Formats: sequence, C-alpha cells, structure tokens
Amino acid sequence: MKLSEGVYFIEGKKKGNFPYCNSLIAGNAIIDPNCGVEILNGFIGEIETAVLSHNHPDHSALAWYFNRLNREVYAPHPFTNVRELAERFARGIEERWIEFATEFVGFRDFKAQLYDSSSEFDWNGHEIEMIETSGHTDDMHLFLIDGKILYSADIDLTDFGPWYGNPESDPYEFKRSIESLFNYDFEVIVPSHSRPVSGREEIESRLNSYIEHFDRREEIIRELYERGLSIDEIVELSPIYRKKRPSLKEIMDYFERNMIEKHLEKIRKHH
Repeated sequence: MKLSEGVYFIEGKKKGNFPYCNSLIAGNAIIDPNCGVEILNGFIGEIETAVLSHNHPDHSALAWYFNRLNREVYAPHPFTNVRELAERFARGIEERWIEFATEFVGFRDFKAQLYDSSSEFDWNGHEIEMIETSGHTDDMHLFLIDGKILYSADIDLTDFGPWYGNPESDPYEFKRSIESLFNYDFEVIVPSHSRPVSGREEIESRLNSYIEHFDRREEIIRELYERGLSIDEIVELSPIYRKKRPSLKEIMDYFERNMIEKHLEKIRKHH
C-alpha cells in the first residue's frame, strides 16, 4: 500500500499477526522486515538496509537474510543471538524460549550495527526521526517519516492491547510512551500488527482505546487479588491472554505472570 512517494506499507504474512509483523519501506530501507520471506522476496532487490524497531524475534527473525545478502542491518541493542536474547527476555526459562524463538518464530542469529535516537540515516532523501520508546522493551524505537507517517512498532493498536511480558518491560512507562504520541502531528500511523490508520480523529480514538487496556487489566487483577487469589491462580485464570495455545502455555504463562506481577506491585503499594 503506497502511503506517500517512496513510502509503502507491507502487510506481513497472516495479516501481520504474530509470529510475523507488518513492515514499512521508506526509500531504500525496510523497517522490521519479518513480513515473511515469500513477501520479502517480492521487492528485496530494491532494499539496501533493514532497520529493527527492537530485537523481539517477530520483528527480527529475517535479519539474518539481509546478512546473507550482504545488506546493512541496524538494531538498537547489541544482543542479536538467540542465547543472549533468551537471557534478556526470558530469565528462568531460557531453553524453552530458545525453542520457541527458533522453531515457532523462525529466528536465527544475526549481526547488526547499532543505532540510537541520535543516529542519522539517509533513506533516499526521506526525513527520519527516531523516537525512543520505553515500556515494551528498553530499546524500542518508533520511526517518523517525513513528519507525517509514524511506524509505531509494537504500539500495535490491536484488540489484544499493549504487551509488556519481558522482565525489563514496564506497563506504566509504556502507557506514558503511548500518551506522548499525542504531542506529534503525524497523519498516518502504521502499527506492526494491524492495518494503518489515517486522520487525526481516528488515530487519537484508536490510541485512547489502546491505552484503556492498562487500567481495565489493572482493575481485573485488583479484584482477583482482593478476593485472595494467589499469583498462580490469577495466572491460571489468564485475565490478559484469556486463551492460550496448549503447545505454548508454559511460555505464555511466563509472560502473563510478568505482566500480572507488574500490576500487583503497584496494587500492593496502594492497598
């Protein structure tokens, strides 16, 4: 989908749903290239650079492919092999996470150059502003293209809502990061797991609906906590995921426990 001259939305395999993501092309660069290798091959000849918004496998799983083609890869964090990422994202269940990342998501180790919000890119003359965004991961960046198109990465505007299941995640930082987007005057938002949204009124409506998930989840968790349920019992009830794929239950329980515990920490302080 052409968004403006030289800027294209690429819907990922399975409509960009996990374990894939949507991509954005700006000039000769692609942001978050894990749209599926079959889709990627349709335009790979025009792409010189792959840039990762963050190193979650559903965004970075095809970075190795650019290494093989001798194309540039940029990432905001030096951990780019599965063992390092497992220790970062899944402390305590590293082996299970490695199996999940490599077999279910298709991740392979890759090499990348580091960037941060002060780095300068030249994507065929497009103006690029990188917005460091905390809460989802420590290092996620959003990309504002030519002042009007925002690739919002895992501020993904899905019905599921925000995800903050890693040890380093923080729902309250994430909420503040999302709220800060109201200060930018972009015209189109391109999420990594849902379709682009255009028009300020619709964009702000979708952002507000997305933000509401934080408080709604906390209210449910507070109610369960005040009923005397243990953390294990709350995880089993699954107020965030609701449904879990049986083959992935162990790792989804791990992520949900992290999210619930982050809410419980605040609830206990104010109880």
